[in-house]
Amino acid sequence: MDHWSLIWTAVGGIAQAAAAIATFLAVGVALWLGIREGRRSLQARYDDARPVLQVDPDTTSRALPRVPKVSIPVQQENGLYLDWTQIQFSIKVQNVGNGPAFNVRSVIYGPEAIALPDSPLMPDGVNWKYLSDEKEKEEREKHWYHWTLDAVRQGEDNRSLEYVLAGQQPLRVNSFAEVNKHIESKDHKQKYSFNAPKHPLSPPTQKEPRCICRVTITYDDIFHRKHASIYDLIFRQGWQVVALLDDVISDLGDLVE
Repeated sequence: MDHWSLIWTAVGGIAQAAAAIATFLAVGVALWLGIREGRRSLQARYDDARPVLQVDPDTTSRALPRVPKVSIPVQQENGLYLDWTQIQFSIKVQNVGNGPAFNVRSVIYGPEAIALPDSPLMPDGVNWKYLSDEKEKEEREKHWYHWTLDAVRQGEDNRSLEYVLAGQQPLRVNSFAEVNKHIESKDHKQKYSFNAPKHPLSPPTQKEPRCICRVTITYDDIFHRKHASIYDLIFRQGWQVVALLDDVISDLGDLVE
């Protein structure tokens, strides 16, 4: 074989190799596009079936004037604080999402720490204080829970969730370890405590409002993906959306002891 034949043979081999590489890359790109499109299609299916539960705006408390009768139990003498003598009550929710919500569970906790005036006769005074560490911990653990495995249909409103005070039923104490008292997104970028934010050491104002309680609700969609709705009840203002989480790591059923 002469010199030119060797060159042309080498060129042909290189061309075949380049063609093979191009084919391989084309197949890879096609597979990648197919996977991406498949993920988009699957996400679209998820979105089309995603439930979103929200607390009915009419579910409020005595802390708010000119509103319908309360569902969240607060103290008669001071609507800023929860009334833990109420063993059972209900609140209403609405499903404003695109699909039914299954396995609905919920807990209602008070603030991380409550602030009290030094003198009950001077609530607008400058001296406010937190409870002692022991009492504060006890107060922080108190909660009501809804544990009925029911469903809320798409578009359903005025659906009542029945709550009972934790520890009042011997068959279901409903307690959470401290490390599990939060809801977290799968990307670990969002994490929300069961307790509402602590009270500031000052009188309630529009600029520095106080949370009466936090409602955490978890539920599943038809694909068994877990979701969460979290709301705070603000003194003299009403409900505030904290987060509507899609596809969380754990629901309340996973976190309970």
